[in-house]
Amino acid sequence: MKKSLIATVSALVIATQLGTPALANFKTRHLLEIDVLINSGEWVELRHYVQANPELLEGADALASQLTSFMEDTSGLLAFLRFDESMLPDLGQVDASAAIY
Repeated sequence: MKKSLIATVSALVIATQLGTPALANFKTRHLLEIDVLINSGEWVELRHYVQANPELLEGADALASQLTSFMEDTSGLLAFLRFDESMLPDLGQVDASAAIY
């Protein structure tokens, strides 16, 4: 999954540099940002970026297809591993007399 996403983004970056007009529904700035996130190994940030830019998932182009697969393949794992502060108890309301030694 990650290898095909990396290959697709790399090919599209090269195509952008060569001025290929076949770059469907996405803009160069999105492509470059995605490339930076992938090369940095920032997979959670990539999910956030795609969620903030849902238009990247639209269309039948290679990038939309790869990003859709990435989002589907990583949704369960990241949800399972995500740290959610709202699950922690509010310890601000606990006084010292409640402490167990």
